[in-house]
Amino acid sequence: MRFALNQMGFPHDDLAQTVDFLADAGYDGFEPNLVPDGPLWDDEAVASLADQAADAGLDVPAISTTMHWDAPLSSPDPEVRERGIEIGERMLAVADALDAGAVLIVPALVTEDTPYDVAYERALAGVEAIADAASDYDGITVAVENVWNDFLLSPLEFREFVDEAAEVGPVGAYFDVGNVRRFGHPDQWIDILGDRIERVHVKDYQTDIDTIDAFTYPLQGDLNWDAIDRALAAIGYDDWITAEVPPYESHPEQMPPQLLANLQTVFEE
Repeated sequence: MRFALNQMGFPHDDLAQTVDFLADAGYDGFEPNLVPDGPLWDDEAVASLADQAADAGLDVPAISTTMHWDAPLSSPDPEVRERGIEIGERMLAVADALDAGAVLIVPALVTEDTPYDVAYERALAGVEAIADAASDYDGITVAVENVWNDFLLSPLEFREFVDEAAEVGPVGAYFDVGNVRRFGHPDQWIDILGDRIERVHVKDYQTDIDTIDAFTYPLQGDLNWDAIDRALAAIGYDDWITAEVPPYESHPEQMPPQLLANLQTVFEE
């Protein structure tokens, strides 16, 4: 396995400083987020980040974003859906520049204004549009993630959605082991999704807390990490494990190395 940290957990706001910090901490990569007005919208800044990563010996497993929460591919507004596709297309361009093999896509939001079946149709069309654009690049997969969006609530449906979208272009699953514990068991989802899993996000989850605060750091919650490790090994997954957790409130620089040590314990020992 190779280990990376999503930008959510970066101890420094400056990307260049964080790249050097993570390299010194022993990470193999980092996962930057496309955010409004952030540096990933600037081609020169992206090129500079690529040089910094190469100098530090770090790779980029994927490009993620928070912007599909505000511009969902399932929106009732066609202009918002088009904006969501444009965000995905920018992610592809950044992934190409940083030699990342995947982009993380939140496929839909089910709301009172967007029923589940309608969300499915719109999300599928949006992911297919991004997948079609991905076909113009070499080796970039559109990786759909399971998130708390009241959508793709079973591994069977997740598998079907990925397979449908993959008929148009390169589409896989970005599987988050912590997100799924709200309504399932991660190892069972891994068994069912199989080799569709392109990337893995990790966080832990406390099952006795029914809020967003249930998320916590790996080995501090209720996930069966040994079962997760066995399930990934059974499907032949030996790729990126990327942590998606926030920094500590105090001494944020302490979190990344402690987290990495826990991940190495789970997936290497």
